[in-house]
Amino acid sequence: MPVKMDVYLRRADRDDMETVIAWMEDEDFQRFLYGDPARSPKQLRAQIVGMLGRTTGHTMPGAVYLLIDSPSRGPVGMVSLQNISWRNRNCSVDVYIGQKELRAGLVAGLSTYRALEYAFDELNLHRVSAYIYSFNRPSWRTFELSGAQREMTFPEHVQRDGEYHDVYAYGLLREEFQAIRGRYARVDGMSLQDMIRDLAPSHDA
Repeated sequence: MPVKMDVYLRRADRDDMETVIAWMEDEDFQRFLYGDPARSPKQLRAQIVGMLGRTTGHTMPGAVYLLIDSPSRGPVGMVSLQNISWRNRNCSVDVYIGQKELRAGLVAGLSTYRALEYAFDELNLHRVSAYIYSFNRPSWRTFELSGAQREMTFPEHVQRDGEYHDVYAYGLLREEFQAIRGRYARVDGMSLQDMIRDLAPSHDA
């Protein structure tokens, strides 16, 4: 099976609840979430139910939550498209990988790419924003490899493990994403593995 087909997005359903709850209860996973974690199992379950209830079937939703799935690995994470402005055709995106060992690898890169594809191709948006913690280097590097520009830095904006960290604000226009995709298009289809491998050396810090 081609690598490009090994990660896809789908709507989350009630059968996914226990998997998502397990991620949300994991302290390492919580480190990447914005805001305060739910304070009790009941609050956490209510939060997940609310997320799973917001699907693309709603009329002009303000947020879309999707599960990242893989035929070879099962559910690996989730995508959150929030603050959707249909008039201005923009949103903010978060990509969360639940399996720790996959957060810095190809699966994380493919998941981010799928989220951007969904925003631009399925939702027909013009611009996507992302706010990424400075310590989450794999995430902001992947976003940069997709063509995004770092537009702003919020100094010492979040606290983790007793320390304050910067937050980077990224922006990506539809035409910028299309340019990257077109550059790495192949006659027999795009190879995301080739794209990530070819781009990475020129972006090393």
